[in-house]
Amino acid sequence: MSRLRLGLEMDGTSRGRLVRDIVAGIRHLNAVRGALLVAPDGFIIAAEVPPTVAVEPLAALVATLGRDLETGASRLGRSALQTALFSADDATLVLAPSRLGFLVALAERAANLPALRNALDEAVTLLESAWGPPAPSAT
Repeated sequence: MSRLRLGLEMDGTSRGRLVRDIVAGIRHLNAVRGALLVAPDGFIIAAEVPPTVAVEPLAALVATLGRDLETGASRLGRSALQTALFSADDATLVLAPSRLGFLVALAERAANLPALRNALDEAVTLLESAWGPPAPSAT
């Protein structure tokens, strides 16, 4: 992911290109089948998935899961959602929230989940630094 960090320092690189590079970087990790960044409303911001993946229904599912997890954590008085893991017989979905939406990795069952979680955390940090400082909260 260090190439991505260098990309943030380049002048003239668009934020859109950086977002696509970050998603592609997740996609190219060991045992990762695909990656995408989905807005909270389900809009696909960037996707790197195999042609066999129906990306629109996946994006809708990711947005629903992400929003529900964030809302549930808030209602329970828990800290903000950091990472969620969903596992099936043949794959694992790892979801991390960001100010832009939800970053998702579709991984094989054999994936190194701690390493993947760390990569998603780093990618979220890069996404947020590419987008600038957070907006001031209303008081």
